[in-house]
Amino acid sequence: MVIKNLPHSERPRERCLSKGPCCLSLRELLTILIHTGPPGIGAPGVATALLERPGLGMKEPEQERALFTALEASASESALGGIPGLGPAAIARILAAFELGRRYSRQLRQTQSPNPRSPRLFRTAASRIPPERRQEPREWLGFVPLYRSGELGELCIVELGARTHVNVEPAELFARILALRPQGFFLFHNHPSDNLEPSMEDRQLTDAVHTLARSFGLRFLGHAVVGSRSENWIPML
Repeated sequence: MVIKNLPHSERPRERCLSKGPCCLSLRELLTILIHTGPPGIGAPGVATALLERPGLGMKEPEQERALFTALEASASESALGGIPGLGPAAIARILAAFELGRRYSRQLRQTQSPNPRSPRLFRTAASRIPPERRQEPREWLGFVPLYRSGELGELCIVELGARTHVNVEPAELFARILALRPQGFFLFHNHPSDNLEPSMEDRQLTDAVHTLARSFGLRFLGHAVVGSRSENWIPML
C-alpha cells in the first residue's frame, strides 16, 4: 500500500516518532529508509520486494534473517542492487543503518553460545514445532536453525509430502538452511501414524545430512521423528 493512502497515524515515519522505532516491523523500518518508490507501490512495495528476494516462502522472522545474512555476506551496493525503485541514495541509507546496527551489536556479544548437545536445547528445539504440525495428516520435513548468537529459530518447513512419505532433495534442504547462515540445525519430520520408530530411509537421510552438514561446516544437532505428543531422536554415527 502506498504511504499517502494510509491514515496519518499509521504511516511508518509518524508511528516511529510517536511510539518509537521498536514498535515498527523491519518492513516499516525499511520503508522509512527507502523513503520513496515507483508510482503504485511506493516505498512499502520496494521494502516488500527487498525482503522477499532472499527469503521468498519463509516466515517473516526467517525472511528478515535471510536479508541480514545477505547484507552480512556483502555489505555493499551489490547486495541490494536490482530491486526496481531502490536507488543509490536509499541503498546508501540502508547500508549505513546496517553498519550502525552491526557496530552496536559487537558491544553486546558478551554471552557464550549454549552447549549445542544439551538436553535442554533439544527440548527447546522440539518445542518450536506448532501443535498443528504435529497433527498434520501428511508427512513434512523441516528444520530449526541454531543461530550464531545462540538463539533458536522457528521451524522452517522445507517439503510437504504424502501420508506415508516425503521426498526432499538435499540441495533444496541446504539451500534453505544456508540462506539463514546458522551455526547448526535440528532436522524434524513427522509420522502421521504416530509410530515414532524411524524407518531405514529415515536413518539413511540422517547419515546423508550429517555428512553434508560437515562439508558445509555446519553442526547437525539431531534428527527427530515427530508424533502428535512426542518425538523420537534418531541416533547419529
